[in-house]
Amino acid sequence: MGRALRLMGRALALRCPNCGGGPLFRHWIRPLPHCPRCHLLLDRGEPDHFLGSFTLNFVAAELLVVAGTGVGIVLTWPEVPWGRLTLALIGLMAVAPVFFYPWSKTLWLAVDLVFRPLTYKDLAGHGENLPRPPEETG
Repeated sequence: MGRALRLMGRALALRCPNCGGGPLFRHWIRPLPHCPRCHLLLDRGEPDHFLGSFTLNFVAAELLVVAGTGVGIVLTWPEVPWGRLTLALIGLMAVAPVFFYPWSKTLWLAVDLVFRPLTYKDLAGHGENLPRPPEETG
């Protein structure tokens, strides 16, 4: 449990979950290919790896909209301005996924590392990551 919390804490700080190194992003939505310190590949080579971070991002944005709805209703009760509240929540829903993007990537990488521990093929610069000549691939 301690390892998982350490990985998640590093991910929440937008650092490499494996070593705590960083930064992991060139720009807000452009991650580096690997950690600058430990060379952990941010995309661990699974064809559907992005689905985990997509799901985390979607759930975070939806929870923010639900919380915003609740706060909006409580603060304006009994005269709830439904039209303005709806427009504000639509704007929030458009911005929230972009805002949460880096955290969804690093948190999903941390979750992935908890359930599928690091191997040499997850590190950039090792022979396992280099393309092989056709005669070696059989």
